Amino acid sequence: MNSKPTVLMISYYFPPMGGAGVQRTLKFVKYLPEYGWQPHVLTVQDSTNLQDSSLAKEIPAEMLITRTPILRPPKQLPWRMRNFISRWLLTVDEQVGWLPFATRAGTRIIKENPVDVIYSTSAPYTAHLIARRLHKHSNIPWVADFRDPWIGNFNLSFPTPFHRNLVERLERQVIQDASHVLVVSPPMSQSICARIPGIQPSKITWLPNGFDAGDFLASQPAMRDKDRFYLVYTGSFYAQGRTARSILEAIQAVLISGQIPRQRLCLQMVGNIGKSTQKWISELNFDDIIETPGYVSHEQSIAYLLAADALLLIIGASPDSSAVYTGKIFEYLGAGKPILCLANDGVASDLIRDARAGMVVSPDDISQIIQHLVEMYQQWQSGRLSITPDQKLIQTFERRQLTGQLAKIFNELTGKTV
Repeated sequence: MNSKPTVLMISYYFPPMGGAGVQRTLKFVKYLPEYGWQPHVLTVQDSTNLQDSSLAKEIPAEMLITRTPILRPPKQLPWRMRNFISRWLLTVDEQVGWLPFATRAGTRIIKENPVDVIYSTSAPYTAHLIARRLHKHSNIPWVADFRDPWIGNFNLSFPTPFHRNLVERLERQVIQDASHVLVVSPPMSQSICARIPGIQPSKITWLPNGFDAGDFLASQPAMRDKDRFYLVYTGSFYAQGRTARSILEAIQAVLISGQIPRQRLCLQMVGNIGKSTQKWISELNFDDIIETPGYVSHEQSIAYLLAADALLLIIGASPDSSAVYTGKIFEYLGAGKPILCLANDGVASDLIRDARAGMVVSPDDISQIIQHLVEMYQQWQSGRLSITPDQKLIQTFERRQLTGQLAKIFNELTGKTV
């Protein structure tokens, strides 16, 4: 019989799913047993999301996983109809059809096995509604983890004031009823305390995303041409805020001026970059300069980072961009390569500067982007492209250490001394 205290982890995103949303829970699951905690994951059976089977090897062999059905709008429906149903009828998120199945399964798990803490992570925010019901029925301590803001998330829009008020009420209930709340940046904590009466700052802990040093030790650099300067971007682009337009304009300018020879430059955009970015690349005749391998496994993504000469980080100018770290920033730091960060002032740009990890420039300042791009190329050409990062600061974002902080919160909520 397992003598370790158990945490029931409610996470929609979990292997074999891939993508950034999986990493946080997976790494907690990987390292929590080192701190005396046994995870039991509650997730979904099937998903239309990206798949990354390579992540499954990081799940502890003895860990329990409960997978439940979910009701979704039929995928055969046209996108406009699905979007209408999600915004007008489902309101919380498209995964709200997971609520009855996961609540039933969670109740059964708690009845049949000792559970000491409940942990839920969003998005989707339905995970918190599931955890709240289980917490109410069992009185088990509950930690609500927000990987992104709920109210204030620029990706979310509400069709009417009624819909917004409903979500505001649900968010308030979740934060008030949770035993403890986790956020991924200090401004998220400040926003919650300002908007929700009676919430003490001590109830909220900033626990950022991070990087797993083991990922880099276990990977080999991707194949590359040693005679080209490789600038690598990993992640996605969005219609609002984060786009590739600035870097593409800068590349066009340096090629026209001859400051960087066309045959010596390669920009790799690794991930789902979207149709508009692909269209720009074609219109600019950059197909010989820009490689777009599409979505790759996390293991392959690390290989691209390791093979890079420099890394491109684009935060963009969305309304919430100053308050939120993009998940890839920590893996960029872990890779130890110079970073060209296109961002306005905010937590991400502050971190790049504090860590001495690269250069920060406004995404609207094309002339400065050109200057930094040329400087990086010239330093690479002469063998001088390097950084002297603050390793002490960077190590605070290592996944094993961050998991230790989570385990400490569990210990304090339960009185366990593991």
